[in-house]
Amino acid sequence: MTERALPAIGVGVRARPVTSGHVGPLVKPAAGTVVRPAVARKETVLFTPARAGMLFGASAAIYAVTLAGIAGLQSEADASVDASRVPYLDAIAETRAANDALEARIGEANAKVSNLVATYGVAGKDVTAFQARLDSLAALVADVQGTAAALPTRINLPSVTMHGAVASGGGGSTRTSAPKTTAKSGASGG
Repeated sequence: MTERALPAIGVGVRARPVTSGHVGPLVKPAAGTVVRPAVARKETVLFTPARAGMLFGASAAIYAVTLAGIAGLQSEADASVDASRVPYLDAIAETRAANDALEARIGEANAKVSNLVATYGVAGKDVTAFQARLDSLAALVADVQGTAAALPTRINLPSVTMHGAVASGGGGSTRTSAPKTTAKSGASGG
């Protein structure tokens, strides 16, 4: 291997000026070796703003790769969280469907109750009318009872003979008379 001096690439290092004078003995190169003339390289290609630009570009590239990695990890974490939520979302969907069915049944029951209330209101009006008729009938019955109670004392009623299944005592005819009462009512005639 041939040892040769590499140019120094460093901050603040300058190239050595080449002098025309040579100090030391001249040595003839060995046969088969290529002699290259000494070339002075300019180290100003990598001056400080260029180095800063390269560092900035490298930093931006590393930052972009890091962000891409973090975005990938976040995507995997989001997918994992979404996968773990699927059973809960299914349970919520089933609960929502059951809730909708229950709401429909409650709506039907509410409609039936509304119809029942309307029917009950009509029946209530009928009951009120029947109650008024029953009150007038009760007053009429009270008048008839009072008059009937007073009759046996004023008028002698004929006896009634009953035949058939109505008669007590197994089918024979029996004679009955009107009951005797002693009570007096405040009705007319007594």
